[in-house]
Amino acid sequence: MNSITRIIVLAAFCQFFSLPALAETDAWHKIALDKTHVVSLVSDPARASTLYAATSLGLLKSLDGGASWDSLGEALPRDIPPSAVAISRYNSKELYVGYDGLGLFKSSDGGQSWQSMNDGLPNTSVRCIAINPLNPNLVYLGILGGVAISTNAGRFWHMSSGFKRTVNVNTIAINPQDPQYLYAGTGGAGVFKSGNSGVSWKDVNEGLSSLSITALHVDPENPDVVLAGAYHPATPTDVYVGEASGGVFRSQDGGQSWQESSLLNIHIFSLAADPSQANLVYAGAWGGIYRSADKGLSWMDVNAGLDNAFPHTIHVLSSNPPVLLAGTTFGLLSYTDVSLDMPEQGRDISPLLIICGIGGVSLAALSVLLWLRLRGRRARDEGRRPVW
Repeated sequence: MNSITRIIVLAAFCQFFSLPALAETDAWHKIALDKTHVVSLVSDPARASTLYAATSLGLLKSLDGGASWDSLGEALPRDIPPSAVAISRYNSKELYVGYDGLGLFKSSDGGQSWQSMNDGLPNTSVRCIAINPLNPNLVYLGILGGVAISTNAGRFWHMSSGFKRTVNVNTIAINPQDPQYLYAGTGGAGVFKSGNSGVSWKDVNEGLSSLSITALHVDPENPDVVLAGAYHPATPTDVYVGEASGGVFRSQDGGQSWQESSLLNIHIFSLAADPSQANLVYAGAWGGIYRSADKGLSWMDVNAGLDNAFPHTIHVLSSNPPVLLAGTTFGLLSYTDVSLDMPEQGRDISPLLIICGIGGVSLAALSVLLWLRLRGRRARDEGRRPVW
């Protein structure tokens, strides 16, 4: 294939494939599940494009990064939607799905069959699920009244100590370097910490101005850095005693004390990090989605194209650049964070993307390139140097 033919083929390829996709990368756009409430998203640890979602339609599975979904709920309860979903990092076929009122169900065959796993639970109000990253048999549930622990992969549960019976545990985060340390976010009692694999807990609330914790994140590089996302009341009449503001709070000493970040006076739904860039964290909040490039110290919004004020869950697919998925009240949205595609940080930029137009080189521009090529060849054939 000569050089002129290569340019023609490249132009056609760009026109039909590259440009439409690039036009949407720097803005949020809906990709699936229209008018569906998405509350939880997780990836298969062996294949990130395989996703599981807890939604108002039940438990769903995607094999193509969220573009299309199939139901896994034929053998699951249909009375109420699931509240949480988790997957074992050691066995992709081992799934857990929780319900706020119906307890926990487990599949050991990738969702083909399910078994109720409520033995020992004092109630069936499951808010969140966490699995020990080094021991898949050690599973935690956030429920009404505290944290339930299973040491045999869900077959039996017992309650930990340190919580009041009326406290809801909304979220659990585990120190990935030393899983004996865990954090639990509660609705009204603040953050609790355990240093003995969840057996007992103690509140660690110094510096928090909101005690309704909705999301937690532990820095994988420096686990002393912990982020807590908090509830912010919608109106002054909703302000609880001792709660002045919501937003993201940051601890640099493993939860012993907390400081305000730049993202305050806003209700936080979720926190998520890029698995390949520990300094990069995203927050889903009432009214938008925010990004921090300094481990939660400062934040800026990434709301271009966002038409939904309720991003209940954020999931980051590690890629170059990172791809964000947002589960909202009205469907699943996607955003490619092209502003972080920086070659000076060791990222690779495809020559095809350069030619096809980051920013939008069209077929007409490539036609000019072809014309210049032909013009230069004609000049050389005539024994003259080309002007261009």
